[in-house]
Amino acid sequence: MMFKSTNLYFENFFDWWPQKWAYIFSLLLAVISSLIAYYLGLPLPWMLGPLIGCGFFAAIGKPVKIGKKPRPICRALLGCTIGANFGPEILNRFSEIGVSLLFIPGFVLIIGLTTFLYLSKIMKMDRSTSIYGSIPGGLNEMVILGQEIGADPRTLVLIHATRIVVVVFLASLVILFVPNLGVEDLPEPDLFYNWKQTPIVILVSLIGWFLAVKLKIPGPTIIGPMILSAAAHIFQIVDAMPMYIIVISVQILLGSALGCLFKNITLKEMSGPILAGLVTTLIAVIPLIIIYYFLSNIGYDPLSILLAFSPGGQSEMNILALSVGADMSFISPHHMLRVFLVIIFAGILHKIIKRLF
Repeated sequence: MMFKSTNLYFENFFDWWPQKWAYIFSLLLAVISSLIAYYLGLPLPWMLGPLIGCGFFAAIGKPVKIGKKPRPICRALLGCTIGANFGPEILNRFSEIGVSLLFIPGFVLIIGLTTFLYLSKIMKMDRSTSIYGSIPGGLNEMVILGQEIGADPRTLVLIHATRIVVVVFLASLVILFVPNLGVEDLPEPDLFYNWKQTPIVILVSLIGWFLAVKLKIPGPTIIGPMILSAAAHIFQIVDAMPMYIIVISVQILLGSALGCLFKNITLKEMSGPILAGLVTTLIAVIPLIIIYYFLSNIGYDPLSILLAFSPGGQSEMNILALSVGADMSFISPHHMLRVFLVIIFAGILHKIIKRLF
């Protein structure tokens, strides 16, 4: 009763929310939330600001609506941005990056198994929900696959959304407040620098996306443009670095989209899955610490290790890395491999479960 009355209070308090112009007002809310977060000095303000602002209003039942059609374009532009941070020097770093990549399969396996045991044995969730709630992959992919075999989609959304939000928030705090991570001043680039490169940025983004769909590459909207942009920059074919205002816009849209996942949810409904998301994120910290200790002792950059092995969303972790000027050519391949392994593993597991059950 208490949870219900709390939601009702907030709903009545914000009765002024316009129903007719929900899309416009939601976008305005996302921008205002971003600016507030920026001026308050919050970590990753352009993403966490709209996530918190839109998430709050969505949770109390207001029609927060962020268009779905622009999201794939935003991911494609993000992929192009990430690829543009690769350069010819990466050709000399295969052995360095390759050694670190060897840890990814074991990292994913440990997180998946320990999280599954927690969700199934302690949280008492059904088998399907426990399986797809434990795999540290893309939110959309895990929800779609899980729903097809009877998993609770709302619970999966909350578990994975919580994992992504908590990982991004904690990683942001660690970067800002832990010494020796190599971040002294956050980069503040010119908002409209590189505006002349915008046509080639759009072209690389769309062609990369198209080719990835045709070749059936997992996560085509972001990985296709990333690979094409990276190849173009490694071999110095073109320069296609988007304006910083585009990177900010992508963060605002993706952050507000995450906030919308909490639509109409009560505190009571949130408590179980969100607790599961929090605990499973903390479980992932254990193998992360072990890998961090080992790689940092053999000379790897601490910031790069932290961002490469943090099990947040691929888009969100890459945005965080971009925001602090981290080594994208090292970090991005780790998230690409993790997502690729997870999607392949989830697809095989999906076929096995459908046959057995």
